Amino acid sequence: MRENKPILKILISCGSYSWGGLEMISLETAQKLREAGNNIKIICSAGSRLADESRKSGFETIEIFSKDIKIFSSILKLKKYLKISNADVIHTNHSHDLWVLTPALRRSGSKAKLFLTKHMASGVKKTDIVHSYLYNRLNGIFAISNFISESVLKTCPVPNEKVHLLPVGIDMKKFSKENFSKDDIKAEMQIPGGKLIIGIMGRMTPGKGHEEFLEAAKKINETHKDKVFFLVVGSASYGEEEYGSKIKNYSRELNIENILFTGYTDDAPKMLAAMDILAFPSHDESFGRVLLEAMAMEIPQAASGNSGVLDIAVDNETGILFEPKNSALLAKALKRLIESEELRAKMGKASKKRAEEVFSFDIMTAKLMSFYNK
Repeated sequence: MRENKPILKILISCGSYSWGGLEMISLETAQKLREAGNNIKIICSAGSRLADESRKSGFETIEIFSKDIKIFSSILKLKKYLKISNADVIHTNHSHDLWVLTPALRRSGSKAKLFLTKHMASGVKKTDIVHSYLYNRLNGIFAISNFISESVLKTCPVPNEKVHLLPVGIDMKKFSKENFSKDDIKAEMQIPGGKLIIGIMGRMTPGKGHEEFLEAAKKINETHKDKVFFLVVGSASYGEEEYGSKIKNYSRELNIENILFTGYTDDAPKMLAAMDILAFPSHDESFGRVLLEAMAMEIPQAASGNSGVLDIAVDNETGILFEPKNSALLAKALKRLIESEELRAKMGKASKKRAEEVFSFDIMTAKLMSFYNK
């Protein structure tokens, strides 16, 4: 007789008010764990985008975090909830949440397991007595890349055996080129037909490599202007609007006419479906989810060969890696892809295969359940 797996009561936590990769992965993880048959609720900040999106997705939200400095109030609210919830697991994607989660767990007497996924590296050591108190309650830390794993072991007060490599998952059904018509998308965006589309996607913020992308575009236009069109997907973050304007002005200074700045998009798969090649010139990326999304869409990449990118892309297999902050090498890598349709197709297929075999959400969910049930 087949043994039924126990349904776990899991609280997914993320107190951030932003709406980017960190917050989206929290909701997507919750959705996948719910699909696996678990009882999922989401701990978040009152009035946050995550709270709104979670409710739209049918989740009960526990809105205990706040923009104001009300940590003690948040601790008391969560303590009260934990005493009646019988939660099995709390999993946070935001390390700052530990300031509330750890005290609430200790004061409530809850036996729930506590996990943290680290998405970003830290240059600050957290080995003081307060952080030791916060981190000691953790049953495990998941690092999304080897780069992050090394950072955690250097800066956080946790033993090696509590740190586990667990890359972010990708929804292979959502990120599939079969869902789109490239020609229709190009027509909708008024992109000239018959052009290879080279795109960069992500927030316009210093360190993402937009300057190098534009400099490479200028160089490519010297020899391939009739073949290519450049796409810049994304907008500046709040408070960085001046930088976004600077990038657009730089494009004009370099006299790049065959380019389109789309602004923010909430439909990443559609934007990627328009591209033939992805440029990923980030200076220092902890993981690079856009890179992984492009791989799932069978798009070859020219990517900076450093930090978390090395966990995702394979040089000369899924794409071409180059030295960060070097627009000449980026242009050289892009030209190789522009000039060989065979190479683009080969790397695109290898990219999708690697995404399926290493980074699918099903793999991530299965690993999470294994840790939760230990």
